[in-house]
Amino acid sequence: MIKLFRNIRRKLAAEGKTSAYLRYAVGEIVLVVIGILIALNINNWNSNRIKKQKENVYLTNIKRDLKEQLKTIEIQIDYETYINNVATPIMTYYKENQSFKVDSVFTRSIGILTGRTTFIKNSPTYTELISSGNIDIIGNDNLKDDIISYYQELERIELIINKNNNLFTDAVFIPEILKISEIGTDIASILDFKAKNNITLMDLNETRLKEITKKQLENPENELKMINCINFRNILAILHIDRLNVQKEKTQILLEKLESKNND
Repeated sequence: MIKLFRNIRRKLAAEGKTSAYLRYAVGEIVLVVIGILIALNINNWNSNRIKKQKENVYLTNIKRDLKEQLKTIEIQIDYETYINNVATPIMTYYKENQSFKVDSVFTRSIGILTGRTTFIKNSPTYTELISSGNIDIIGNDNLKDDIISYYQELERIELIINKNNNLFTDAVFIPEILKISEIGTDIASILDFKAKNNITLMDLNETRLKEITKKQLENPENELKMINCINFRNILAILHIDRLNVQKEKTQILLEKLESKNND
């Protein structure tokens, strides 16, 4: 085609048809420009199509992650609610009687309160988007901001719950309960035994521990430590439940937005 255009220009120039030559040359330039513009538009269209497909894959994967996260949140809420349900009767009895009812229910309850569960955020797709620099592939700025805000808050909640577990349950609650119950002096060994055998501390020797605990709680200092530990353990559970319920609602809202975008 280019060779044909070149031959026509040469023929017009050779015949001295200058005006016709110029008109033809201009027309040829216009055709070339139009061809370039069409090629650019096709390339842009193809690039946008690929980008859109990539965005849809990411958003679909985020929806999958959010559904899994919702399950994790509900499991954690159930566990924290269980802790609250175990601690509340002990505190209620103590407030009414100014003493503990040390029986098999009490020792088992204390054992349950020494447990905790790690909360884990489920964010593989979001992590990939951030680490790869592909977060801007999400074309809707409001949706992108919602996703970023959601995962920042989720990370904060994970940090709060797990720090509370480490700094209070592991570092304060369990050691104090061990001291009061006189289970032993080697705390590290007991914790290791508990973890390996998947048991609570008060499962070790319930009958003997009841008597030991009764004796220990006759000391006002130990009694105060016990009620303070149980009370604070319960406060943390309530705090976790509150934050997790808020995040559960945010998870559901974000899922609805993603579903709505798919239907557009």
